[in-house]
Amino acid sequence: MKPVTLKVSCLNEPGVSDAVAPAVPCAGTDGLRVGISSFAAWMLGVGSIIGSMAWLIHGPMLARAGSLACLTAWFIAGIMALPLALILMELSSMFPSAGGPYVYKFYALKRLIPGSGELLGFLTGWLFWIAIIVGVACMANGLANLLSTMLFGSTAASPFWFSPLVILLLFGTTTLLNLQKVDTAARISNLFTFLKLAMALVFALLVLCAPGASLSNVLACRNQSVPSDFWSSVASVLMLAMAGFSFLEMTGCTAAETRDAQRSVPRAMFMTLITVAVIYISMCVAVSACARYSLSIDKSTLVVAGTLVPATCPGLAGLIGGPIWGNIFSAAVVASIVGCGFTALMGIARVSYSMALTNLFPRQFAQVCSRSGVPRYALWFQFWCLTVIGVGASVLGRTGLFPDAYTFLAEVFGFLYAFVAMLYGLCVVSLRYTDPHKERAFRIGKSGNVAVWLLAILTCLIWGYAAFYCVKLVHQAAGALILLCGVPIYFHYKRVNSR
Repeated sequence: MKPVTLKVSCLNEPGVSDAVAPAVPCAGTDGLRVGISSFAAWMLGVGSIIGSMAWLIHGPMLARAGSLACLTAWFIAGIMALPLALILMELSSMFPSAGGPYVYKFYALKRLIPGSGELLGFLTGWLFWIAIIVGVACMANGLANLLSTMLFGSTAASPFWFSPLVILLLFGTTTLLNLQKVDTAARISNLFTFLKLAMALVFALLVLCAPGASLSNVLACRNQSVPSDFWSSVASVLMLAMAGFSFLEMTGCTAAETRDAQRSVPRAMFMTLITVAVIYISMCVAVSACARYSLSIDKSTLVVAGTLVPATCPGLAGLIGGPIWGNIFSAAVVASIVGCGFTALMGIARVSYSMALTNLFPRQFAQVCSRSGVPRYALWFQFWCLTVIGVGASVLGRTGLFPDAYTFLAEVFGFLYAFVAMLYGLCVVSLRYTDPHKERAFRIGKSGNVAVWLLAILTCLIWGYAAFYCVKLVHQAAGALILLCGVPIYFHYKRVNSR
């Protein structure tokens, strides 16, 4: 189908003064093109969440907490993500705009706090943008760890240059794929997501056929790193599990390019939550049941007892089906990570695009390629940001400053994303009072504001608990430092605009 020119309502609506309403994408003026179907929006949501964690994170989590605590953490994380998903569904139905997550908060905070609300609105956009950058950099280190283990036996045994090269190639490939037209990009996203769904199904079938697989292994797999009570074990991995459900709003980033976005994007968000919950929980059960485990030599993960086979989907597939299946799953995990990076970069490019339209980011980021209709300058800028953060974390990890770049970045990302989630709750409540008559294709509660207040409070309590109780001080400090980096950026562009 031939792409059509973007047609969405402008957020500078009649009756809202220029001092309050942000400059955001208006109909037919930005060059973006509609090319994402409702189904493709769902696939994009799943594809942007399922990257490396579903296949690689269970070993470190099981080593830290044990199987029952990990399963409990995944269940709790899925349930705790539901209030946030409902909030995002209402916000996305109100603003079918490019870079939706930035627009929700920027608009709401400017309406709520005239004057200083712009700084807060920008910082929330910066927070979301940089949180996603950190999350994708984390995923890239997971890919480097996987390939290092495949080729050299372990991450520590790989050459010092290997991980930086993998990270550079990952971001270069995903950036080039994102330079395609949006309808082509949507089809690429669908293929990557179909692969991930097939991976989950095939791995579950392999475990069922494994001679040593048993549900008794799930009960036998206990905390093997630092002995603690059950709920302390759950808390120790809860942030990692919650980080696995982040990116639910990614389909909102490309809402301006999605057909019937006011209805299809909220529906895609809900279906994404259900789909990824099933994948995470089923993979945790399958890995736990596959074999008996012991701690690895460096005590960072689990290995099959009596072997050096790590508790990852590729490692276990190779143990069950032989080297061929191990290689097939390793290649599939690589493709899964590339697909996740591809969709994540697609989304955050639209966030930096919308930030540029508010004149608080480089203006070139709001320019789109006349041939493909994508914000190419934004894509190349985030390529360099991702490379610097990903390679920097990898190098610091090899120096011993922290044990593993993958888990370190995962927890920093979780801390950052917790603040993003809490702000969504504040924004949806404030918009009920500042913009009560704005069209909402999806509304929390049939009437009144009691339900939305309840969900907003739950979201703040859930993510506040995760941020301040489940994350170590070093991760909190790293996240706070990244957030504060947005302050000089804001004032720089305010000075530029005043000139």
